[in-house]
Amino acid sequence: MTPALTWRLVERYRRQKLARYHIRSKRQALGFVGALGFCYAFTSGPGYLPGLFDVLATRSVDRMWSWAWRWKDELATERRLFYGRVLRRKPTYISNNYLPHFFALSGNVGERDDYLQAYREGRLSLLAKTLFEYVQAQGPCSTWVLRRQFVPRGEQDGAFHKALKGLEGTFLLAKVGESERGSYSYLWDTFDRWMPQIVRAAGRITAVQAAAAVLDRYLQTVGAAPPAAVRDLFDWPASILEDARQSLGDRIVPSEVDNTNAWAHIILIRSLA
Repeated sequence: MTPALTWRLVERYRRQKLARYHIRSKRQALGFVGALGFCYAFTSGPGYLPGLFDVLATRSVDRMWSWAWRWKDELATERRLFYGRVLRRKPTYISNNYLPHFFALSGNVGERDDYLQAYREGRLSLLAKTLFEYVQAQGPCSTWVLRRQFVPRGEQDGAFHKALKGLEGTFLLAKVGESERGSYSYLWDTFDRWMPQIVRAAGRITAVQAAAAVLDRYLQTVGAAPPAAVRDLFDWPASILEDARQSLGDRIVPSEVDNTNAWAHIILIRSLA
């Protein structure tokens, strides 16, 4: 029999999940991302997903930003994880173990013309398509170089940054380093050139398998969540989400949490037994 759940009990599970972590180094930060699979890079956010700030062993906000800002550049440059605006367009860390799953769910298949399919389906703007073609042809480019190329002098750069975020969120472009010329800016390259092994691994995973693995890991982290929150966080087609949930069997338990329909992970249920 499933124990009665309340959001208070779920919150306690989440706090206990994070209480073991006291992060003070880049190595520890990488271990935290690896343990969760994915999380927000700075503050917590939508979907009840924690952020790195939740486990940093300091009360100094300045030190939090100093550590986290430096580590995200170094870890991404070293290809030890992915950093980018993915979940709800918020800065996100994804471990290399789960990166193939996210790529498999992106609509890409690892071909050089993936971006054209995304453009035809309306998932990329014309500017994003042109930006991608430029980086694909030129090799790694800094944000500064791309802005000079695609934003006419005196015009606003909102559409430019929106296009970059769209390419990043669909795993077509990735931040691969920092520019050493002029003011601080990122270096961008095509995702398939930066992480070819991830693209190859994704080719061996179906969309449902990928969604099931991500859903399982997510609910292990947060304990329970309403299906609507899951849909909003991952933005998967409804059929894939439902097939993923069903494929997990009794690991995901439909539950009432304070009169709210939710999916609870079996690990949460067992922790209350």
